[in-house]
Amino acid sequence: MSTLTSTIFFSPSLLIPARTKPTNSPNNQVFFHKNDHYLNRIVPQKKRASFCIKAQEQKVEEGVPSATIACPTVRPKFVLFGSSIVEYGFHEGWAATLAHLYGRQVDVVLRGYAGWNSRTALRILDKIFPKHATQQPSLVIVYFGGNDATHPQPDGHGSHVPLKEYSENMRKIFNHLKSLSEKTRIIFLSTPPINEKQLFGDSPPEKLPKTNESHRIYSEEGLKLCKKMNIKAIDLWSKVQEREDWKEVSFIDGIHLTNEGSKVVTREILKVLKEADWKPSLYWKEMAIEFEEYSDTPIGPGGKPIDPHTTRFPLGVEWD
Repeated sequence: MSTLTSTIFFSPSLLIPARTKPTNSPNNQVFFHKNDHYLNRIVPQKKRASFCIKAQEQKVEEGVPSATIACPTVRPKFVLFGSSIVEYGFHEGWAATLAHLYGRQVDVVLRGYAGWNSRTALRILDKIFPKHATQQPSLVIVYFGGNDATHPQPDGHGSHVPLKEYSENMRKIFNHLKSLSEKTRIIFLSTPPINEKQLFGDSPPEKLPKTNESHRIYSEEGLKLCKKMNIKAIDLWSKVQEREDWKEVSFIDGIHLTNEGSKVVTREILKVLKEADWKPSLYWKEMAIEFEEYSDTPIGPGGKPIDPHTTRFPLGVEWD
């Protein structure tokens, strides 16, 4: 292999990259695609230049792309960032609904980490949202607070973060996200309520690890901070409790949201997106549809369109 200076191999046992195809030549000669990064592994540095120069002279097999697309389509990106309320958002989920609604417009990226608090999030913030990334998110939906609101343990372990530190952590997180680009928008989800009985059962511990009241306190602190920083925020603690039967229908386990609980989150997010005066708009009905000009909508009986590109859900299901 160290003597390789040509664009062909004669060894039938060599593993060839998937893009490299044999031509109709004698002795089973195989021509390498000139852009194949396989070269980086099989050709010594000293001879790579000779290899690549001669490869450029070869006739590339018809149908095989010879260069990277100059202007690939890049969709706007929505990042969902938070703890388990975000990570489990595709289970019965508000995150799944958003991904479905924006299926031909936006890449919805999940960055949810169960068990995390604002302290952990702050430590890795620059790794998830590097300031020099080639594409910055158009929208970041942020949720932290439920784990922070857990009561402190005597040994100092656990996910509790004191209220003042929580507020300061969220301020730093918001400032970092704002610095990503002038077009990066933020929506904050406040700490939702919990069903203590569902969570702890009929024989709860003498001192509850967390309470609905502690969630209220952290929810209000986050909302207060967002008002100061002019950040769009959703009061989940109040919105989830607007239904009289919220305790029975909202939670899988007393904390994490059922499909009914997730509907509250979805509707409130879409309401913010619809009413915000952001330019460009990030509301799904006002955003451009990818490759709309190539869409040929089939026409059914009576001249009615079948599955037009604006369709998202079956008839009767609306998210306005």
